[in-house]
Amino acid sequence: MSEENKIQPVNKEPTADETVSSAGPFTEPETLNIQPLTIGVMETHAQELHKAPGRGWKHYFFEFFMLFLAVFCGFLAENYREHQVEHGREKQYIRSMIEDLKSDTSLLNNYLENQSLAAAAYDSVILLLPQENKTAPQQKRLYYLARIAIRFNDFPVLNDNTYEQMKSSGNLRLLQDQNIADSISSYYSVLKEANLTTSQLLLRQQSLLEIEGELFDGSVLQNMVEKQTFEISEPTGFPKLITDDKKIINKCIVALHYLFSLTLFSHNSIQTQFKEANSLIVFLKKEYHLD
Repeated sequence: MSEENKIQPVNKEPTADETVSSAGPFTEPETLNIQPLTIGVMETHAQELHKAPGRGWKHYFFEFFMLFLAVFCGFLAENYREHQVEHGREKQYIRSMIEDLKSDTSLLNNYLENQSLAAAAYDSVILLLPQENKTAPQQKRLYYLARIAIRFNDFPVLNDNTYEQMKSSGNLRLLQDQNIADSISSYYSVLKEANLTTSQLLLRQQSLLEIEGELFDGSVLQNMVEKQTFEISEPTGFPKLITDDKKIINKCIVALHYLFSLTLFSHNSIQTQFKEANSLIVFLKKEYHLD
């Protein structure tokens, strides 16, 4: 064997031509189509964006409308929330006012009874004072009625705390219904008039006490009061007046007359106030659906 035949073939990297020839017929790789495909998609997307609605004035108007709608709805929600809070405060004030009115009706009812007793006492004293030769029972009754009448005419302090609190704090604005606001205002206006009448009664009483000091014995009046219970009872024996001067007696009768007349007027006013308080309680309970 010759030397050339003994030489072994050397391994070497195949050439490109050899690789292609060994792999068979040439096929173009698919990756070669990527660039044209990508460009086509981008162009199509750009065309769609260009044709998409909302990029013109309609789009901006729609965005403005949605923003306005969101703000408006937020305003409505906040306004509704504030309305509910204020309505709750209004209802709380009304509950408190109803309690004030209930207290007023109780006090006014007692005062009406006492005024009737005071007016009857004044009338009896006016009849007894000018009589001559009074008997012992008449004299004792005269002292008792003159003393007890002042106690009957003690005007109660009515409770207007809720109304005054609402007025001073500006919360009367919470009363949304004008009929309710007018009814409450009317009631407390009448209450002020009743207080003015009471002030006149107190002045009349003071004048009467000064005149009675010229007629009635102070030591007898003192003994009529029980020291523990402060109850008043008729005096014992035959208590006389300290003077028979007809001018002083007439002066006392005139003072009693004006006080009697003012008491009757006050009684009528208090009756109106009492009815108004009860009517207002019923009205407020109905309007606010309270038990």
